[in-house]
Amino acid sequence: MAHRDWVPVAPTWERDPDVKEPWRRVAAMPTQALNIVEQELIGPAGGRTTCVLGVGDGMAVLALAAMGARVTVADPTQSLLDMMMIRARIVGVELDFVQADLCDLSAIRSSTHQLAYAAQVTRQLEDIKRFYAEVYRILSPGGRLVVNEYHPFRRVWKQESGQPQLQCSYFDRRRPREEEDLLPDPNLPGASLGRYDFSWTVSDHFSALAAAGFRVTALEEVGDVRQKWEVPNMKGLPEQLVIAADKAEG
Repeated sequence: MAHRDWVPVAPTWERDPDVKEPWRRVAAMPTQALNIVEQELIGPAGGRTTCVLGVGDGMAVLALAAMGARVTVADPTQSLLDMMMIRARIVGVELDFVQADLCDLSAIRSSTHQLAYAAQVTRQLEDIKRFYAEVYRILSPGGRLVVNEYHPFRRVWKQESGQPQLQCSYFDRRRPREEEDLLPDPNLPGASLGRYDFSWTVSDHFSALAAAGFRVTALEEVGDVRQKWEVPNMKGLPEQLVIAADKAEG
């Protein structure tokens, strides 16, 4: 892939937050959910066994299925999987579902998927080495993992308007959540989804992938504009970190 200093993010990433239910359109326009770099790194999706790790906003799940991939969605939260089941029926795509901790994918057999895709999931994971090792296990020889993360450089700023002001060091991986962000776990009444977020550095991702056995084949930084939902003005900083990593053949 040719070196590029800047490419735009996917349209759904930069959408107006007031636009409701964009997922209804993604089956007809799957590229709305994947940026140019992701599309190139994924390549032809038709017929490929694909595991999407984490529901997220569900856009990429529906997009990959609409592109012809045979998609299994793995997520620890049953209510999110139920939501995806309903949306898939509405837009007319087929999905398989696995409720599983993303650091323990034992419910998925080894070497069964040709492609894995993970977007914005590692912030909830305390052990990304274990996560990447599990993804490596479920990929078939020659399989590829594509990762999209909100860029770690954008996670260090105070949520205040104007020019960015540092809130924490880039190297503070474990960050306490504010009390108002302690959302209840819908599957465990009275429990929290966690008191910490984990902001892994670019080198953390690279070293964890290498430790799992992956060969990192692409690492790109995508976009540089300020999004409407961001409080500080981070124009000029990379928006997304996109990585492709391959499992060796045979």
